[in-house]
Amino acid sequence: MKKFLVVLIIIGFAAALVVPIIRGNSSESEEAFVFNLKDNVAVKIGQIIPIKFEVIEDVKDVSLEINGQKIKEWMSPSGQITFDFNTINQHVGTYTVTLKATLNDGMIQEEQRVLQVLSDIIPESWSTEIIAEYPHQESSFTQGLEFDKGNLFEGTGDPNQNGQTLVAEVDLKTGEIKRKSSLDASYFGEGITIFGEELYQLTWKNGKCVVYDKTTFQVTRELSYTGEGWGLCHDKNHLIMSDGSERLFFRDPKTFEVVKTIEVYTNQGPLNYLNELEYVDGKIYANIWTSNNIAVIDPENGKVLALIDATNLVKEGKGNGEVLNGIAKDNLSSKLYMTGKFWPKLFQVKVKKRAA
Repeated sequence: MKKFLVVLIIIGFAAALVVPIIRGNSSESEEAFVFNLKDNVAVKIGQIIPIKFEVIEDVKDVSLEINGQKIKEWMSPSGQITFDFNTINQHVGTYTVTLKATLNDGMIQEEQRVLQVLSDIIPESWSTEIIAEYPHQESSFTQGLEFDKGNLFEGTGDPNQNGQTLVAEVDLKTGEIKRKSSLDASYFGEGITIFGEELYQLTWKNGKCVVYDKTTFQVTRELSYTGEGWGLCHDKNHLIMSDGSERLFFRDPKTFEVVKTIEVYTNQGPLNYLNELEYVDGKIYANIWTSNNIAVIDPENGKVLALIDATNLVKEGKGNGEVLNGIAKDNLSSKLYMTGKFWPKLFQVKVKKRAA
C-alpha cells in the first residue's frame, strides 16, 4: 500500500475532523490529514495563534498559506513543527488558513480552515439629538443622501419598478424637488455620492454605476461592477461602496476598479447589512439595514468604533414610511442630516457621544 502523509494541525483547542483535498497522480482517496480545528475559530486581534503540525512520513515540503499567500515553507520537514501567527499587525476579518504538502511521488495534499480575527474594541454607544426638522418627500424611497457646496441631493430606488428611480437636487427647507433625472424602470437606484464634478449612483442588481454631470444631470458614462450595489460615499481619493455584506470596497473614481477591501467587525464578529454610507470627520457612517443603528467605522482597519442608536428619529420621523436610511453631512455648515425611506421628515441631528 502506498505510504501516505499524516499531518496534524492544532490551532487553539478546538477539534474537528475534515476530509482533506488530495490532488495529483494517485487514484487513491484515503484521508491524509487529521485536523483538530473547527471552522470559524474566532480570536481577538493582537493574539498569537500557534499553528502546529506533525509530519509522520517523508515529504518533499510543507507550506503554510494565509489568504492564498505563502507565509512559510519547510523543506523535508519531520516531527512536530509550530508556527506562531501573530495577528497584532493584521486587519480584522476572515482568514483562510491552508496547509499544503508535496509528497515524494508528486501528489499534493492540502486542507483549509477559516479563522476570524475580531476587533479588540468594544463599540461605544452613541445616540442622536434632533436639532431641527424639515419636510421630506414621502414618495422618495431614499437610498442616498448627499450635500455638495451647501446643496442637498438625493437618490431614490423604486420598490414597484415603475420608473421612480431618480437623482434629484432638493430644497432643504421645503423638501421640494428642484430638478431631477430619472432612470429607466429596469434600474433600481441605490446609493449616491458626488466626487469632483460628477455624481455617482449605484444600482442594486444591474451591476452598473451611473455617472452624471452634477450640474446638468446628464449621464456621462456607466461603470460596471460585480455583485449588488447598496451604499456609496467617498474620501479624498476613493469611492467607498457597500454591497449589503460586512465588506466595504474602495474604488478608483475613474475606472471603478477595486483598490482595496476592508471587512467591518466588532469585538463579537462581522457587521452585516451595511447600507447607505457617509464619510464624516475621517470615519465611515453606515446605516445598518432593517435596524435603527448606524455604525461608525475606522476606514483604515474596519473596526467598528461606535454604534449610533437613532430610534428617536424613527419614532419622530417614520410616519407610514419604512426603515431609517440616509445620512448626509454639509461640510460648509458642519451640520449632519438623516432621514428614511418614504419618511415625511428629514432631521438635522447632533451625535451624542458616550462610552460603552
